[in-house]
Amino acid sequence: MRKRLATCAAVTLAAALAGTATPTAATAAPTGHKVIHYTDFGSGPGLRMAGSAAVDGTALRLTSDTKRQAGAAWSRVKINPKMSFDTVFEVSMTGAVGHADGVAFVLQNDGPTAIGGHGGSIGYGGMTHSVAVELDTFRNPNDVDNNHVAVVTGGASDEVQPMVAPSPIQMFGQTVRVRITWLAASKTLKVRVRALGGQEMKILEKRIDLRRALGYKKAFVGFTGGTGEDVSVQKINNWTLKVMP
Repeated sequence: MRKRLATCAAVTLAAALAGTATPTAATAAPTGHKVIHYTDFGSGPGLRMAGSAAVDGTALRLTSDTKRQAGAAWSRVKINPKMSFDTVFEVSMTGAVGHADGVAFVLQNDGPTAIGGHGGSIGYGGMTHSVAVELDTFRNPNDVDNNHVAVVTGGASDEVQPMVAPSPIQMFGQTVRVRITWLAASKTLKVRVRALGGQEMKILEKRIDLRRALGYKKAFVGFTGGTGEDVSVQKINNWTLKVMP
């Protein structure tokens, strides 16, 4: 299926080489001030939701087994890109053999209920001031494969992604734990994944000007997802974000 963008123009930053997935030694989680903490989504402070996003039991469901959906959910706490942070969440994407399209962790300044296109836009496509870490499970025309992670700026979900790497584990069909770390001093973004019970693997480690991409403002932070002509039930099971000194 082809990717669909929102009407606003997409802006990309300078290209960077793709990373290589490597095992990482087990280390303690970075210390910091926990500003977002959901052991599940059945209770606690509500998220701002748009499109197909909804709480389903104790999980945040971004899309259901329905065609052409886009869902988004945003924390009421905004993140300052001047500060480093570490965020961890568990995601599950399940459904039929033919499935699409994926989930993204997104920082954006398009608004508290912003939402992008469905299909390969994965719910964030077209957000002009955004940085998305997408977990993509469908190969669209400009994608490297149907199981990759990419860092996408300016909502440019439809373009060839310069910051991309195939995932070392299958992301569809099992629960995957994702860790994303932003180091503000070095302008470095790191992405790691692991299957539950498995070893954490580093997929990407890239330099990026996060402040510039977000318009030099504090950002809304949350998740988006999308389906197209193929579908997937896409859920976030828990989420923690720490701001680090």
